[in-house]
Amino acid sequence: MSIYNIKNNMSMNIVDFGTPPDGLSEDWTTTVVRFHGFANLTTTRVVASPEFSCFGHQWKVAIWPGGRSNSEEGYAAVTLANFSTTSIKIQYSYSVRKENGKEVVYHESRTEEFSAASEDKNARSVKNFVKRSKLMESLVYGSLVIEVRMKLPSTATTDKSITQFIPTNPLYKNVLQKFMDEETADVVFEVDNESSQNGEEHTNKKSRSTTTFYAHRFILQDVSTMLAELCKPAEDGIITVSITDVKPGIFKHMIYYTYGGKLSEDEVKTNAKDIINACDKYGLVHLKLEAEAVYVKSTEFTMENIMDNLLYADAKNLALLKEVVMDYIVSNKGDIIGKVSLDIFPGHLATDLLTAVARGEETEGEGNSTDCNKMRVGTLRKMLDEKGLDVDGSREAMIALLKEESA
Repeated sequence: MSIYNIKNNMSMNIVDFGTPPDGLSEDWTTTVVRFHGFANLTTTRVVASPEFSCFGHQWKVAIWPGGRSNSEEGYAAVTLANFSTTSIKIQYSYSVRKENGKEVVYHESRTEEFSAASEDKNARSVKNFVKRSKLMESLVYGSLVIEVRMKLPSTATTDKSITQFIPTNPLYKNVLQKFMDEETADVVFEVDNESSQNGEEHTNKKSRSTTTFYAHRFILQDVSTMLAELCKPAEDGIITVSITDVKPGIFKHMIYYTYGGKLSEDEVKTNAKDIINACDKYGLVHLKLEAEAVYVKSTEFTMENIMDNLLYADAKNLALLKEVVMDYIVSNKGDIIGKVSLDIFPGHLATDLLTAVARGEETEGEGNSTDCNKMRVGTLRKMLDEKGLDVDGSREAMIALLKEESA
């Protein structure tokens, strides 16, 4: 005889062998709600059960045979509602079984607060409970039988809604702490205090003074191939490198950056060109591009300085600065003609100029074209960086690299 024989109302005594699964543990209270003649219920309305009692509260279960307005097509919805005058927090789940007792639907338990009947949130719904077609296949003598399982949450249960503190990966902090760590360093930089970035060296060796920087080759070699080459291992394990073409303060910025240090925008702005020059010389690409962006942002471009900036951008391979200069020339072409000498305009930059003209003719004028030949430098660099490719190149080089990668 089936335990879901609708015609038999005898009570049942349940004996478990082994440990019951979570959905059937002994502290659950199960209420069987039967919707008779389910096949004849309208799919456009909700049908609610009579009230039943559990944990000192009155409850109703409602079934939406055709689903709620936010249900997916073909799904039925189910709602559990608290009809008592006080709120309660419970853990609950649903189950549907066929006549032979086989479970065909199990809705995973959830823990929620049910407000008092007179307040909002006294009911909780499952909008996509199960497909109506599956319920139709699971009827017991034409009735839909739903088990409503409820229990009070354990006081020992952790409230998962509380934000937990998770410490960050300490690698960044640990690496930065090694900056200027003399004890573990295997590279010593002796930077001439009279260093100049224009190629001039301090020639009076007697009065020469230096600033010492301690570093680690294994960090430098992945940031700059130039520095890695200078820091080839010595026989005694300690490498001493003389630097005569970068100011000590700028060199400190460079080394600090290689250890993950972040320079303030004011620091970069004050020393933008010196940082660009040093990073271009020693191959610190990312700091160079950061300084370039700050320089572009902080510089007021005028008729008087536009050509100087163009030549500087060309000499240091600053694609962003070059793009901004070209945009300025195109936007002010009427004023530039006859006022700015173009005799020194580098002929190999004609493509950059034509690209700026083409962008200016676009409807939106923002250069957001899907054609990489018209893309902004920032977009090209972002695409290259996402692919792990070199971002320090001219427009032509970046475009060629992207095309090669996608070929």
